[in-house]
Amino acid sequence: MKYFAIASLCLIVGAAEASAQVPTNLPPPSQAAQALQSALQANPSLGDIIRARITSSGLTPDQVRSLLQSRGYSPTLLDQFMGPQTPGQAAPVAGANELSAVQAIGLQLQAPAPAAESLPVDTGAIAAARRAALGIPAQKPESVTAPVVFGTDVFRRTTTQFLPMLAGPVPPDYRLGPGDNLVLILTGDVEQAYPLAVTREGFILIPQVGQVYVANLTLEELRDLLYTKLSRVYSGVRRGNHATTHFDISVASVGAIQPYVVGEVAQPGAYQISALGTVLTALYAAGGVTDLASTRNIEVRRAGKLVAQFDLYDYLLHGDTHSDVRLQTGDVVFVPVHGTRALVIGAVRRPAIYELKASESLPDLITAAGGFRSDASLRRISIHRILPADQRTAGGPQRLTVDVPLGRSPASRPGDSAGGGAVIPRIPLQDGDSVIVDSLAQVATHYVAIAGSVYQPGRFGLAPGMKLSQLIARAGGLKPATYEGRAHVDRLDQADTTHHIIPVALPADSGAPWTDDLVLQDYDSVTVYSRATMRDSLFVLINGMVNAPKKYPWREGLTLRDLILEANGLKIGADLAEAEIARLPSDRSQGQLAITARVPMDSTYLFDRDSAGRPIGPAGLPFKASGTPEVPLQPFDAVLILKQPGFEFQRTVDVTGEVKFPGTYALRSKDERLADIIDRAGGLTPRAYPAGVRFIRDFGNAGRINVNLGRAMSDRNSPDNLILQPDDSVQVPEFEPSVQITGAVNSPGSVLWQPGETLDDYLHAAGGLGRYAVSGRVSVHYANGEVRTRHKVFIFFSSSPTPDPGSIVVVPARDPNDKTDLVALFGSIAQALAGSLAIVLVVTKL
Repeated sequence: MKYFAIASLCLIVGAAEASAQVPTNLPPPSQAAQALQSALQANPSLGDIIRARITSSGLTPDQVRSLLQSRGYSPTLLDQFMGPQTPGQAAPVAGANELSAVQAIGLQLQAPAPAAESLPVDTGAIAAARRAALGIPAQKPESVTAPVVFGTDVFRRTTTQFLPMLAGPVPPDYRLGPGDNLVLILTGDVEQAYPLAVTREGFILIPQVGQVYVANLTLEELRDLLYTKLSRVYSGVRRGNHATTHFDISVASVGAIQPYVVGEVAQPGAYQISALGTVLTALYAAGGVTDLASTRNIEVRRAGKLVAQFDLYDYLLHGDTHSDVRLQTGDVVFVPVHGTRALVIGAVRRPAIYELKASESLPDLITAAGGFRSDASLRRISIHRILPADQRTAGGPQRLTVDVPLGRSPASRPGDSAGGGAVIPRIPLQDGDSVIVDSLAQVATHYVAIAGSVYQPGRFGLAPGMKLSQLIARAGGLKPATYEGRAHVDRLDQADTTHHIIPVALPADSGAPWTDDLVLQDYDSVTVYSRATMRDSLFVLINGMVNAPKKYPWREGLTLRDLILEANGLKIGADLAEAEIARLPSDRSQGQLAITARVPMDSTYLFDRDSAGRPIGPAGLPFKASGTPEVPLQPFDAVLILKQPGFEFQRTVDVTGEVKFPGTYALRSKDERLADIIDRAGGLTPRAYPAGVRFIRDFGNAGRINVNLGRAMSDRNSPDNLILQPDDSVQVPEFEPSVQITGAVNSPGSVLWQPGETLDDYLHAAGGLGRYAVSGRVSVHYANGEVRTRHKVFIFFSSSPTPDPGSIVVVPARDPNDKTDLVALFGSIAQALAGSLAIVLVVTKL
């Protein structure tokens, strides 16, 4: 439920924002309105969310009202959500208009979920909801491989809003207009404050002064005008230091304007934005620019005249906002189709597609891409170009590649981030050009490498005349157990790229002189060998009555006691008299595989003891207390820890059902039988039904075994008196004097068992066979788990099992839509007739 509430909250705010900023030339979609209404009904607690958000924002009620009025809403729209809620008062209901207003004044909503699951609703989510409500296709995420058009994605980021500041003083060049709210404060001889709203006609009404036209005036121009107006009413208002009445005029809140955004934008139309809004604000309200848009020449037209041209690259690349002019009502922001574009990839900091002005060339493109990366080769740049239409010929080339060599400047100039010290020719670019900047080759030079038995293997720089001894010293020296007989130097023949090995003898110790100190060459690779890696891994093996039987590394001085300790000690039931060790023979001429020997042990091999020093575990056979000699082990010895003769944990069987003392019994011996365990369980109860006993054997996955418990109890030498195995289960059921008939019969149910009754008698008692019954496969499931099925004996004769008390008769049914059973039936009849005919012929001949 909480996830639904969060998702609904995002939908509500997104739909509310959509309804507030739908372009005037598009009606609100009915589907969005229906989704908004259903989401509002599913979230009655949104009023509490809005109240909490307004309270936590720190805004006073007057500030909230001023912000609402500046955004074109009723100042009292959110009054019901301000201030504490009176106990017993119904929670206010939030509608689409209220949610849109909350978002418009810059308050972000959060769903009332646990802190780890709270979901802030930001402008990116609102823009996505608005696009969905208006039917605008969702913006595809940027591909990590496909080139992107630089600048067009800035409006698609959820963290980018371009909202004007709604608090604080307005800029000095801000011109007043309808919807603005001013505050006039008089001090001195007169103490008075007047809130003044700018009317749609551009006037403010000052008490005792009258109307003053303020439209399109800056605050400074208005102050100059008010000196004249106010001095006619207030004698103390005058310029200079002799004034006895002072005044100040400020903007409490700004109104809204409605510019038009057309051209290559996601959703062209007219939008209401803050009077402080700029070109970027309007573009963001329209959902951003398309991939076909020009971001270098966005026009602002006012009253049919071009008043500004906005270059987004100035803002993105240089942080210059001088052309991001403030808009007025009726302004048209026109985004044309892009001009010349070129793709730059390779060793530049920001590969992308860039738009170029007519005066810009190859160096400007590299500068826009952030300049060269540190791994750029700075030798050449290649331009892949589509030939102009007038230069193409039938069957001739359609594209060409222009190779541009780069020059090298004597020193990098300050701020030369694009060239990186290289001189880039000012070659003009054409639309569709692809510029590739090569990277440095991955092949390194002037190095040697060393691996193997040294402390710091790796790659090292090659100094002129560097010898092998110097490389080994730089690698930290030789490790112990280094093989001094020979090291290998792999040398590359750079003429034909072949390799050959140079063997080198190492000194016997670090202080000995070198007899073969080779002078190294570029790309030499040295391998120093260790004697330890030449050995086969030495191990010993232990199996049997230990807690962790496996292979263990052999070390000099390892004894049997040490190996048992590494194997986490002996298991309970281990034989402490002796252990067996299998050792590799020294002579295999007669086919020997191992030489075995028994070695003595004692009770000191039991490591787990209590505080009194007694071994922890059950009492076992008596063993020698101590004094046996230590047994050293050799590599590849295989140790077997024996088990005490006859030692075994208790074997248990389950006896349940109609016995006097049901339970889990431990067997006294390995030859205890079924009748014995029934006797230990107190015998059978008067309600017991021995013929229905269920005997289940888990040992060897044997499963159910049919036994006659009555015969086993009366004749102890009977085969039914089984020898019990671990985990056997004996279940003696209660006598049930009934027979259950199920399946394809006319009246399934249970009937009383009667001695001498046959299977057909019980089927008749159940109303007879049904229409689709398969009479030849009727089966009887006995109480002891045995199943017997009716089968034919000779042509028209069959043998039917006789139900016992507690049996279940199962009559299978054929599928009425399956013709296979009918074919089989006719086949059986045909076989029977053929057999009868053969008998008649034989009898006739006789």
